[in-house]
Amino acid sequence: MSVLYVTQPDAVLSKTYEAFNVALKQTNGSWEKKTVAAQTVEQVVLMGNPQITGDALVYALELGMPVHYLSSFGKYLGSALPAYSRNGQLRLAQYQAYCDEEKRLELVKAIVSAKIHNQYAVLYRHHQRDNPLKLRKSAVRTQTTIDQVRGVEGLAAREYFASWKEMLDNQWGFAGRNRRPPTDPINSLLSFAYGLLRVQVTAAAHIAGLDPYVGYLHEAIRGQPALVLDLMEEFRPLVADNLVLAVVNNREIQRDDFTESLGAFRLSDKGRKTFLQAFERKMINEFKHPVFEYRCTYRRAIELQARLLARHLQEGVPYQPLVLR
Repeated sequence: MSVLYVTQPDAVLSKTYEAFNVALKQTNGSWEKKTVAAQTVEQVVLMGNPQITGDALVYALELGMPVHYLSSFGKYLGSALPAYSRNGQLRLAQYQAYCDEEKRLELVKAIVSAKIHNQYAVLYRHHQRDNPLKLRKSAVRTQTTIDQVRGVEGLAAREYFASWKEMLDNQWGFAGRNRRPPTDPINSLLSFAYGLLRVQVTAAAHIAGLDPYVGYLHEAIRGQPALVLDLMEEFRPLVADNLVLAVVNNREIQRDDFTESLGAFRLSDKGRKTFLQAFERKMINEFKHPVFEYRCTYRRAIELQARLLARHLQEGVPYQPLVLR
C-alpha cells in the first residue's frame, strides 16, 4: 500500500470504476492522465491547490482512506477522515487521563524524555556528542509540574537545533528553528517534513480511535490537535529531522531546489518531488521495534505507538514511546 501525492496546483483527482485518475496540465495546455488502482493506495495527500471530485472523495472515504490537505509550503491544513471510531470507552479513558494531574504528568514526562533521547541520538550519529541533552533528559524526571517539563523540553530543543550548524554546510544559512514562514531552506524542509509526519500521525490516531484534540503535553486550545502533536514528538527526530539531514548531506536536495518570495523559502516542483520520494523511502524503512521485537516500517510504528497509547489509557499499561539507539 502506498500514499498518493498530488502536488501540481491545477491537477484534478477523479474516479473511474475502481481507480483514481490524476489529470496533470502540461506546459502546452494539454492534459496528461494517469490511472492509479485504488486498492494500491492507503492515503491521499493533496498539496497546494489541486482539485478532487466529489466521486473521488466519497470513494476514498468509503474505502477507509483519509484524504489530507497541505499548503504549497507543506504546512498541514486538515484531513477528510473516514467515519470515526465507535470506541466510546477509549475516549472516556482519554478524557479521564487528561483530568488526572498525576497520570498526565507521568505521560508527559515519558513523551518529552523520549523526544530528547531521540534528539540526542541524532546529534550522536552526526558526531555532535558534546551537548547537554543527556542532562536535560535526566532533568525531566525531577520536574513536578507539566509546565516545568515543557520548560526543559523547550530548552533542549534550542540546544538541539543550535548544534545543527555544525552538521550543515555554511551555504544553508541555518541559524536556528523558525517558521511561519520558514526564512531559510533548512527550516523550509523541516516544516515540510513535520507537515508530512503530521499526516501519518493523524491517520494513526484516527485508526486507534483516539480523540485528536485532547492531548497531554500540548494544551487543548484553539482547536489544535493536541493528541496528534503529542504523538509526533518522539517521531520528529527519528523521521523528520533525520530525513532533512540525509537529503541535504547526501546532496539529494540542493540550494537551487528552492525559491524565495518575500523572505520565505519553499521547494521547487522538482525539489518537492525529490523530497516526497525520500520521505516515502523513510516511511517504508524497516527496523526492529524495541517493544514488540519484530521488524516494522516507520509508518507501521506510528500506528503501533497510537495503539500502545490507547492501551495505556484503557488498561493502565505504562506507555513506552519509541526510542532508538
